[in-house]
Amino acid sequence: MKLSDYKEDYYSFTGKLSDINRQIAFAGIALIWIFRKTGTENVFICHDLVLPIILLASSLGCDLLQYIYQSLTWAIFYRCKEIKVMKGKIKDDNIDASPLLNYPSWFFFILKVALGCMRLHIYNQLPDREYIGFVDVRFQIYS
Repeated sequence: MKLSDYKEDYYSFTGKLSDINRQIAFAGIALIWIFRKTGTENVFICHDLVLPIILLASSLGCDLLQYIYQSLTWAIFYRCKEIKVMKGKIKDDNIDASPLLNYPSWFFFILKVALGCMRLHIYNQLPDREYIGFVDVRFQIYS
C-alpha cells in the first residue's frame, strides 16, 4: 500500500468522526426537545425506555471511540512513515501496516453492534399498555 493510501484512510476516518459527532449533537438536541417540560426543572423519561436509551448511548459512544482510535492511529502511522520516506529510510512503493493496529477498532465495532442489537431486543420485549410509568429526572443548573 502506498503512503498516500494511508493518508486517504486517515482522511476517511476523521471525516466519519466528524459526521458521527454531528449526529450525536443533533440527537442530543432532539432528546432535550422531546423530554422537555416547560416551566419546571423536571424531565420525565419512561421507565421501560431507560435501559434502551442507555444501550443506544453506549452504542453511539463505542462508535465514536472506534473512529477516534482509527483517526489517531492512522494519523500517527502516516506521519511516522512520511518522516521516514522524506529522510530516505524507506520507499513509498509498498508500506505495510501491522494488522494489530486494527484490533481495537474491531473490538469497538463488535461492541457497538452488540449493544445496538441488545437495545432492539429489549425494546421489542416491552409490553403493550396504555400507561407506562415514568422516571423523574431532575437537572440542577448551577450558575
